[in-house]
Amino acid sequence: MNFIILILIFAFFIFLPFLPGIIELLAPLDNKPLPVKMDYSRDARYFGRSFKKILKDSLKKAGFQKGTAEIKLSSGLEKIEMIYSDFNSDKKNLDRILLISGNLITGHADNFNKEIFVEGNASFGNNSIIRAAAVTKDVEIDDNSKIMRWLDANGRIRACENTYLGISATCGEEFQLSKGCKFRRLLGNPILTLKDPSSVDHGLADNGRFDINNASISTTLNEIINEDMRYDEPVLINGNLIINGNLDINSEFTINGDIKASGNITIKTLKNVNILGNIISDSIITMAGNIKVGGNIFSQEEVYLEGVDVGDINKLKSVIAKKKLNLGNNVTIYGFVLTEGIGTVV
Repeated sequence: MNFIILILIFAFFIFLPFLPGIIELLAPLDNKPLPVKMDYSRDARYFGRSFKKILKDSLKKAGFQKGTAEIKLSSGLEKIEMIYSDFNSDKKNLDRILLISGNLITGHADNFNKEIFVEGNASFGNNSIIRAAAVTKDVEIDDNSKIMRWLDANGRIRACENTYLGISATCGEEFQLSKGCKFRRLLGNPILTLKDPSSVDHGLADNGRFDINNASISTTLNEIINEDMRYDEPVLINGNLIINGNLDINSEFTINGDIKASGNITIKTLKNVNILGNIISDSIITMAGNIKVGGNIFSQEEVYLEGVDVGDINKLKSVIAKKKLNLGNNVTIYGFVLTEGIGTVV
């Protein structure tokens, strides 16, 4: 009897490590997209708002109102110059914090080694180097300039060709990106790349008009598909598309739900593609054509977008790529862009 009990106990411990896998097979928990929180709810404009508050509090405490002086910040004593007018910079190296009540216009290859607070508009000449800047209105950055840390504007930002946008570049309105811009974290409402009709037939006016009568497949899905999937004919899907493999879409396509794939997600078509939910991949996401995404885009590896709209003015969304993020022409993103690697406008 004791021998049988020992055998049963031994068998139980042999069986125990396989129990979670058996439960997953019988009652899968992974039949819905991962609950990845991609709305980036932290204050993306923290750097600019925090800097302005610290600066104003320090000036008020010191009773300093005009000219050049030293104030105490968390980093120690810092030189600051307050300018109650527009400021046209003609100096190649500035080693003090600037607080400008008017507009800022810089020349060629100016170097700002300390933070700048501009209560008007800011225009940086080409080949400028800016440590960090908080701007109340609009910003224009000319070619080949560099933001070393962060940039924040209440209004619009226009970044010209080959601009490096530092750790974070954010604004409250439109953010225009040009070829060669590099970035890590962006916020705009919206973020825009070059509109080039010859590159992709974007056709925003047509996007969203999916003729159900043209759909060769109309189905409801919520189950895991354990194989690669390819759609070459128009399709309408109600529910979530979950694939343990690669996904290729080459036709008119609408899904009233999320897309999740363990492999690559590739969408290349000039036909209308409408994805009302999120797109999640453990691998590479490539999207080019005439594509509208209502949710977020998340990849554990790389994302490439061309001819893609994400979110809208009242629903900010996120595009997140862990390793690399490339943006081509005709991209509109209402919300956030984030990568741990390097983002590039190609």
